[in-house]
Amino acid sequence: MKIADIRTILLSHPKTQPPMQRTYAVVRVETDSGIVGYGEASSNYGHSYPTVIRAIVEDVLARNLVGRDPRDIRTRVQDMHVLLDGYLGWDGVSAQAIGAIEIALWDILGKDRGLSIARLLGSTRESLPLYATGTTMFDATPDWYAHYFDAALARGIRGVKVRLGTDAKASLARVAAVRAHVGPDIRVAVDAYWGYTPDEALDLARRLAPLDIFFFEEPSPQYQMRGLQKLCAASPIRIAVGERVYSPSHYQMIAEQRAAHIFEPDACICGGILACLDIAAIARAHDLELIPHLGSPTAIGLAANLHWAAAAGCALVEYDIYPDLPVRDALLRRPVFDLAHVAGGTIRVPDGPGLGLEIDESAFARFPYRPGGTYAEVFPDHERAGAR
Repeated sequence: MKIADIRTILLSHPKTQPPMQRTYAVVRVETDSGIVGYGEASSNYGHSYPTVIRAIVEDVLARNLVGRDPRDIRTRVQDMHVLLDGYLGWDGVSAQAIGAIEIALWDILGKDRGLSIARLLGSTRESLPLYATGTTMFDATPDWYAHYFDAALARGIRGVKVRLGTDAKASLARVAAVRAHVGPDIRVAVDAYWGYTPDEALDLARRLAPLDIFFFEEPSPQYQMRGLQKLCAASPIRIAVGERVYSPSHYQMIAEQRAAHIFEPDACICGGILACLDIAAIARAHDLELIPHLGSPTAIGLAANLHWAAAAGCALVEYDIYPDLPVRDALLRRPVFDLAHVAGGTIRVPDGPGLGLEIDESAFARFPYRPGGTYAEVFPDHERAGAR
């Protein structure tokens, strides 16, 4: 079997709460035997720079991979690192492009062998527990935000994550309202999305601690290693990073510097499924918890992360409960990831061959790519903490 064609499919759809544009980069790998595999690159919550991924995939990687065996995944990953690492860098968009193709190769291998990716990796787990991620509707009242999680709690989900704005006082009120509403038995985590300097984050962590917070995600930029190290040593709340950590080597550095308590890798962000398994090994070696980041990709990225999370023995994964996620559901002939399919707070790991998805390629045309309105453009304050 040989790779016959690789192309990138750019998608988007508008989001209303808050108003912004979600964009995505899906990779389609076709073989000369007719088997097609799908992968996805993410910069968190879709991909904010999908045309950059398309250029890397189609201008560099595709012309060097066509004609080669897609089932020799480790060698193909090594080929891609040779092509990109030395001149473009070994993480960031390089890792995302490599991860997208690698996921597609796993999809092909599973379809060729008649096994799901999780089974290929040695797992028989049928489902994974979820926590519900919140929304960036920072203008909404604390009470509105608390009730945002009601539908998830009704499906048995036992953990929620509150998004924090750059106004610490307003963020604290929002978290307090959520804790009061969900009660003491539901895990409550918080996510600052780089909104604070390490010193500011430590002050906020101390103010949040009486609310029994499960973890504090992305309090400060992940490249501020010394600040994160100091924060981890002093914070009464465990610190989680990974949404913008792009390689096993970066995770290794964070572990060695004791700059996090929880790792949150995403196969679409940090180099693929094999990279996530390497990161899982790093976490185990340093007694760190592993909670995969599943920041609302398409069904392709979601399935890929469920497969490796099942194989790595993860006890909890993220789940976006936003009510309108068309590229998660409408790209499938039979939706399997919507909230109606969450039972007892868990979601099933697809058990069909490869990713276990039935992709409806005719649906791609319904979500044409439109640039602009990305998270960094809508919420620029969240990106300024590292520049202060």
